[in-house]
Amino acid sequence: MNHVKTTFCRILTTIVLGFSIETTWACMVCIPFPKETLADQILKAQIVVLARENPEKAFSYQVETILKGNINHPEIDLFLASRTRRQLAENPEDSVVLTYDIKTKNWQSAGYATPAYGFIVREMLIREASWNPPFGKERRPRFFLPYLADEDPTIRELASLEVGQASYSLIREADRFIPRQQVHDFLAEPKYMEWWGLYILLLGVDATPAEAEIIRDAIDNHARFNQSLNLSAWATALIEIDGETGIDWLEQHYLMKPNRPNDQVLDVLKALSVQGAKIDSTLRLRIAKSYNALIESHPALAGWVARDLTAWSDWRFADVLRKLRKQSVAIDASTAYAIDYYLKRAQLAQ
Repeated sequence: MNHVKTTFCRILTTIVLGFSIETTWACMVCIPFPKETLADQILKAQIVVLARENPEKAFSYQVETILKGNINHPEIDLFLASRTRRQLAENPEDSVVLTYDIKTKNWQSAGYATPAYGFIVREMLIREASWNPPFGKERRPRFFLPYLADEDPTIRELASLEVGQASYSLIREADRFIPRQQVHDFLAEPKYMEWWGLYILLLGVDATPAEAEIIRDAIDNHARFNQSLNLSAWATALIEIDGETGIDWLEQHYLMKPNRPNDQVLDVLKALSVQGAKIDSTLRLRIAKSYNALIESHPALAGWVARDLTAWSDWRFADVLRKLRKQSVAIDASTAYAIDYYLKRAQLAQ
């Protein structure tokens, strides 16, 4: 019990620290969220190889196995770092995954490869064609679900990034693959604040009373301190644990506040959209009702509302959106198009 209390104290302290960091200066020790994953790099590369140190030229690479591409590959001009060199010397079964991009004409490392990670890379390349749209959108992150708690940090990190980009319904399934302690430990690590999204969502799935309090405290602090980092994830988790009561709270503190910045309200709107999009959602009618308040206080976001209502075939708000289009409210072209499309569909549905 003391261990559990200590863990939750660490999480709460880290979250409060996060508000302080975001308010005062950019975190100098935080690890930025990558724009692409190692899987992205591997799948888009024209050549993928496993390499080790060249015995005839220290601190340089030599190809051991070609996993993808032509055998007549360009010379590898990458420097083999001392730390990696020592690891390879101590572990003869290991290698480094290297990729070559014809457009940039550059070799890049795609991770230190234990036999386990090498297996993952091979499996990715085998599945590459089946991961293309439209079916690959779910197949790819689903492949990584069993690796979320892998002992190999490269595999675990890759799985976290891949699953974190999946649909919310699939992310909820990830709860079966990650021990709760791993979720707690990750959220207690400030250097990974930009990576917290997946773990915040998992905290909300089957949350204990103590975990639910962490979520409520976090979203309350976001509102009080006017913070944006991971706001959408915390809002999604709040709805997950509190349902309509959580939506009421978000309405009061965000949707009905005209002075709230549009980007923060949009983060909350995305959380509502995610919860409403679930096939078995029991909250869709309540969420749609909350959109009415949003249209009044933040008309610039009405396009997002119109797109959701169209997807849900909910035509009850045609009069509200028609009135908005007749007003002299500044909205961009994409918002106007989304509203007009909704109104046209609503008219046809009558």
